[in-house]
Amino acid sequence: MGLVIYSDFGSAGAYLASRRVDALGAAGVQVDWRAVEADPRAPVGGVPLAPADREELARELDSVRELLLPGEDLPASPPTGRLNTGAAVAAYAEACGAGVADDVRRLLFSAYWERGADIGNPEVLRRLLAGALMRSHSTSVPVREFGMAVTSTRGPITGGAARRIRDWATQAEMLSDHAAAGPLTLPVLVVDGALPVSGETALRRLEKAILHAGAEVDPVLPDPRRYPPVSDPPALTWVSATGGSWRYSYLAS
Repeated sequence: MGLVIYSDFGSAGAYLASRRVDALGAAGVQVDWRAVEADPRAPVGGVPLAPADREELARELDSVRELLLPGEDLPASPPTGRLNTGAAVAAYAEACGAGVADDVRRLLFSAYWERGADIGNPEVLRRLLAGALMRSHSTSVPVREFGMAVTSTRGPITGGAARRIRDWATQAEMLSDHAAAGPLTLPVLVVDGALPVSGETALRRLEKAILHAGAEVDPVLPDPRRYPPVSDPPALTWVSATGGSWRYSYLAS
């Protein structure tokens, strides 16, 4: 079965879809997750949610909670801020080219939905994703050696990541333009190249895939924040003075 998902990081439905993708992945079912930015007009740095907007997000979370399988869970309350997710999309696109996409996707969703972290902030992203990116096979020195997820202006570091962002956005737009059942809502799921389904229908299709595969809904997975092993670290006094990528290995220990 070929499963492709297009989604943002700011949707409660997308968070559940991500959890289900983890369950499928642990059962050997591969899913191609493609990140898109749902609202590019959202303020850079994010803004606190107005009470009415937070109530709306809480209702969305409650609606998605009704779709949970036994053993699945969601946060009790929504985040308090609305984010510009462009930087998170760029970080995920970078991770796709570096072989650590699943770990980075998992970290981005949990940081925002469980802790309310600003995943649009480059420094937050570096602290969050450094371990995964330094374990990667990226050929970019800033990514592999220093765990940088995005540039200081929140954009992708490599040309490959920039092309992925462009291609994913174009593909998602084309799917929406040609949808037979009207406008699509994230997440959007394509199964074996068939017509896309979205929103609650997409989540129910993922549920069917989990049941068909006999997948465990909340599998135990390796810590996505883990750092690469350091066989011969330099002296701590040198690290304190020089810093660089070694600093993260000490912070992780």
